[in-house]
Amino acid sequence: MEQLINKLKSLSNSFSMQDEEIWPFPDSCPIDFPGTVKSNYQKNIYLKDHFHAVIANDESLKSHYWAIQDWGGIGSFKKTEKNDERIRLFLSQLDKGALTKNTFECISSLSKVASFVKPDQFVIYDSRVIYCLNWFLFNYASEVELFPQPAGRNKELVKLDLETIFSLSDRSYEYRSHKSAYHDYCRLIKELSLEVYGPRSKPYLVEMLLFMSLNNVISEVRSTVTLQINLG
Repeated sequence: MEQLINKLKSLSNSFSMQDEEIWPFPDSCPIDFPGTVKSNYQKNIYLKDHFHAVIANDESLKSHYWAIQDWGGIGSFKKTEKNDERIRLFLSQLDKGALTKNTFECISSLSKVASFVKPDQFVIYDSRVIYCLNWFLFNYASEVELFPQPAGRNKELVKLDLETIFSLSDRSYEYRSHKSAYHDYCRLIKELSLEVYGPRSKPYLVEMLLFMSLNNVISEVRSTVTLQINLG
């Protein structure tokens, strides 16, 4: 774990978290920002810290869909009775500490809701973040227990599929169950945030750091992984 923490600390010193191009923000927002909050990064941080009061009490689920569609950019998660039930079921499963397979299949969308409902406890389970985390766990952790990676829209993640790379290595590893993966992930991110950013730091900081690290990780994969094909 120490190697992983040192790797993340090194990355945290390499990036400017306030890079405006990385943190787009929708034109509409259910809450107002104080005059001192101007940059997209500041808006995202303010939203993380203040949106929970709105979304936690919204029985109409309007703010939940805003978090998924407008803020999260997942327009395919439409408001339907089925998805209404998925959101409500997911919120109940958060308190129980385990997710069903059907719920976990939508974790990229649903975790955005959780990250606002309880931002000190839950973070976003994004395919790019999981890709980076799995790469770091595989290379910088002594015991490798990886997280199932959701399907994503990034073509580079398909070209450099980590499951294929890991399976061709001589190292042993396993994937966590869909039942516990999200809660285990949130606990790990919270632990890493405290180590990387210090006491009282928010768990979403390491999640955001991993999100920012994707291009760095892709370059690392390309520079360290080689494949030789021996025919007959």
